[in-house]
Amino acid sequence: MDLVTAVSLFIFLSSVYFATASGITSSNDGSHYALTRTIAENGHFTLDSFDDYAEGNDVAIVDGRLYSDRPPGTAVAAAAIYTLADPLPDPLTPIPSKHDAANPRLPYVLMLPALAGAGTALLLYLLLRQQGVANAAALLTALFFGLGTAHWKYSSVLFSHALSSLLVLLAVYLALRPVRAWRGYALLGFVLGYAVLVEYSNALLVLLVGGYMLVGIRPFTLRHLAQTILPFALAGLLPAAFLAFYNNANFGSPFTLSYAYALNYPWAGEFGSTFSTPLLPGLKAMLYFGEGGGWCGGPCYNQGIFLLSPLLLLALPGFWLYARRARRAFILTTLIFLVYLLLFAKHYTAHGFTGDGRYLVPFLALLALPVGHFLHWLFGLARTTGQVLAETAVFALFYLSLRNIILHIGFSYNYNLDLSQLDPLIVRPENWRYLLQHLFPNVGNLPLLWLVEGVALLCGAAFVWWQQRARQASN
Repeated sequence: MDLVTAVSLFIFLSSVYFATASGITSSNDGSHYALTRTIAENGHFTLDSFDDYAEGNDVAIVDGRLYSDRPPGTAVAAAAIYTLADPLPDPLTPIPSKHDAANPRLPYVLMLPALAGAGTALLLYLLLRQQGVANAAALLTALFFGLGTAHWKYSSVLFSHALSSLLVLLAVYLALRPVRAWRGYALLGFVLGYAVLVEYSNALLVLLVGGYMLVGIRPFTLRHLAQTILPFALAGLLPAAFLAFYNNANFGSPFTLSYAYALNYPWAGEFGSTFSTPLLPGLKAMLYFGEGGGWCGGPCYNQGIFLLSPLLLLALPGFWLYARRARRAFILTTLIFLVYLLLFAKHYTAHGFTGDGRYLVPFLALLALPVGHFLHWLFGLARTTGQVLAETAVFALFYLSLRNIILHIGFSYNYNLDLSQLDPLIVRPENWRYLLQHLFPNVGNLPLLWLVEGVALLCGAAFVWWQQRARQASN
């Protein structure tokens, strides 16, 4: 049953995210996409004729040459998809992209955030099930997270957040597995290394998860360390070596990041100027509402995670239940979330302008874990009037969060939701048709996603069958 539920959850959420995609929407995803195309088509990193996608904003300039100022990991993964998409069918319907709308490979590139976002929700479901949370509570938590937080929005655009979310939760999932062979340590090392390639700030994640892994190694002998730390370090060095090569080739030193040459963000090259917001106002902005950094030319206000997604308030009573049921997991995931909450509360632009605290999106799944434990406890209570009222309140928080996210997407770049176009009689079919058309502009290309997922499922099933046959033959 868990397998059927997991596959259904993944296909449903990836379909929602892919249908929501409206192409390249702004300078941020435009910068990622410009680097994607120049890697796939030109085999180097200067943006060349694709620099217009970055809209003169999210670029780094060195000796007159333009580069993306984004970390390269998202573009590297997208470039692989861009290359593999060449023989695949053309889009079934046009995509309303701000840039490169006629390129038939663009919808396939947009599968990257959709699949990564759905994969994050899937890992959340699997983690909760491993921690003893009932199937219904785990599934509802994954759906609440997938549709009721900013994770939905950033799983439909080519920002780094969806891929970073997947790698963060995959690293946690691998670190919490009770038994790991050397391959498991190698995979964990590679995932953490690639996470840094996707978001530079994930270097802290390497320290936190790596420290957790090191504390748990038993026996602490030289031979056992060679079987654990060595594969972990060697696999992690692979993406680190690529990042060093990328930095050296473009910015003159293996340790110089793209932000040091960011054209419009002169403060981004130094830690002190990047993380310069007073802590308490920053926390208020990240969690609830407040004024953030001033780079946008005036007061910048942010909708914090609890204001945008009030369902996440269920994590507050859930922390105690989570700590009781899975203490080691609670310590690791809560520590990671709190470290990044404090870090981004200090960030110059993490709050304000974008209006959604998006820098915390890769870590929202960690906050959803205690929500799952709370729902498990709530659904396990005796059926009383109080319990029914509590469940009603839970779903009310979800519907309020869902409404906020739908409007948040509809008012984002490259979406044209206009509430004045709705008939006052909200149940009229024309209203629903209008909302669906403007929220899901890419729905016509869903068969392409299902084709890719179907092929992947068949390949996965064939691999499992081959492994089982190989085991039977060896026995």
